[in-house]
Amino acid sequence: MTDSENDPRPGPSQSLASLRAEEFRCVREVMRGNTEEFRHLVSTHKNRIFSMVLRTVGEHAVAEELTQEIFVRAYSSLAKFRFESSFSTWLTCIALNHTNSYFKSKKYKQKVRTVCFEPRVHDQSNEMESEIETDAAVLENFREALQELKPAFREIIVLCSLEGKSYEEVAGILAVPVGTVRSRLNRAREKLRLLIEQRCGAL
Repeated sequence: MTDSENDPRPGPSQSLASLRAEEFRCVREVMRGNTEEFRHLVSTHKNRIFSMVLRTVGEHAVAEELTQEIFVRAYSSLAKFRFESSFSTWLTCIALNHTNSYFKSKKYKQKVRTVCFEPRVHDQSNEMESEIETDAAVLENFREALQELKPAFREIIVLCSLEGKSYEEVAGILAVPVGTVRSRLNRAREKLRLLIEQRCGAL
């Protein structure tokens, strides 16, 4: 008998299967009216969803608000869950769609107009502060360029480059072939690079 056969610990596929089964159990309990089980789902996924949204919108307060709205939407839509994918995948789709809706909202567009008319203050009192400002400007350029991407490109950048998910995982979330993930990611990265270069040239 091999060492692996003697090892009682579940393998990765078994662990994923157990997690999925537990999520399905929770979802069924919520559908029966046990709202406490939904709190368990929230506690399991809240940090992951918040981190993904924060990387996209770049603002802590906005990310918190959107995360709350995402779970409210998930709860209200739970009857539509068909147990064909994991709850995690289903929730990620809701998060992506809700974040895309935010970028189309009047609230976001008004905010962009306000920021564009605000004067930029540059304090170069010392070298360290100047370097911090430069790093912050680079990060801000990336976030603003990311937000300018069309939804399909923004989603693929967030999932692959920021979340570090595999092509196979992303293909499952977006319901597209792995080849489409690869080609879309390449096009998204090129578009993002051009947008960042344009923004840097405008400074």
